Amino acid sequence: MMTKICYILRGLPGTGKSGLANSLAMASESSLYNIFSTDDLFMVEGEYQFDPSRLGEYHNTNLQNAKLYMNRYSQFNGQVICIIDNTNTQHWEYEKYVEAANEQGFIVQVISIAWDAKDIPLYAERNTHGVPEEAIYRMAARWEQ
Repeated sequence: MMTKICYILRGLPGTGKSGLANSLAMASESSLYNIFSTDDLFMVEGEYQFDPSRLGEYHNTNLQNAKLYMNRYSQFNGQVICIIDNTNTQHWEYEKYVEAANEQGFIVQVISIAWDAKDIPLYAERNTHGVPEEAIYRMAARWEQ
């Protein structure tokens, strides 16, 4: 079966995007999968070191890496999974991934993780990169359905 799927995950920090990304990868019947997360580019010697001045650059690098992956496996005769694991609070933030996936013949599935404003303190506690509560409130305020 020649299924090529690009899952684009959307959700606030601490809502379970990375866990879902791993579950999607493990549940696939394919050994060909890759998870693309801009957060991974902030890892320095195993430690998350967020630098806001590099955010734009790293988002672009993540997009380019995903494009290269989808291009490399666009003609592969089997299942290929591409998972985009970013907050993607607004549509423009993931439109380029949708375009790239469509160009390479991937089926696109956008998955928005439900959240509730009253739970933002919990998300701040449990997100793995120490995103502060105030920043999560700002992301929630600009969320596009």
